Amino acid sequence: MKTFKEMENEDGYMTLKIKNRFEPRKKSKDFALYLQCYCLMLVLGCIGILIFMMAVIGLNFWNREMDFLQKANITSLAGNNYVCPSDWLLNQGKCYRFSTFSKTWNESQRDCLKLQAHLPVIQNSKELKFIQKSLKSGQPSWLGLCITSPGKQWVWINEHLFVEQEIFSVIGPIDNMSCAVITRNQVYSEDCDSKFNGICERDAV
Repeated sequence: MKTFKEMENEDGYMTLKIKNRFEPRKKSKDFALYLQCYCLMLVLGCIGILIFMMAVIGLNFWNREMDFLQKANITSLAGNNYVCPSDWLLNQGKCYRFSTFSKTWNESQRDCLKLQAHLPVIQNSKELKFIQKSLKSGQPSWLGLCITSPGKQWVWINEHLFVEQEIFSVIGPIDNMSCAVITRNQVYSEDCDSKFNGICERDAV
């Protein structure tokens, strides 16, 4: 017959054995739970990175579009959209750039040619009013109109003859070195070697 001490030792051994059986299962469950949490965090991290990249791309696209809208003058005329660069004004399908530098007529024309443009050739009263309204007070500017020799006739730079008083008249005396200058209220003749601001004109795209 077993003594109480022996029985107590056997009970302790059995309890320890049962505990040891459950410990691997507990560790296995803990590892599985840890693995699930790790995978979930990994997935959430990837989703977060994807959302961040989409937000950056979307913001970059929006900034470019806003920058384009700010840099371009856009209007609709006869169902067509016309665009001018940022420092040009748009009117009737044409772009105009008003210079703030005083130069001779030839120098101003050369500056316009570098911009694939030319000094203005006014074709109607609306264009005349637009240019005069856009000019700053006290800053007369060159037009693409000059006197040819011989004949002393006003001719546009596109070689079309200027018809006096059809749209406007050129005030003042003329000679073989006369070019036209426009102000906010009139057009007058000046020596082509005088220095005034230039206006460049080109077709809108």
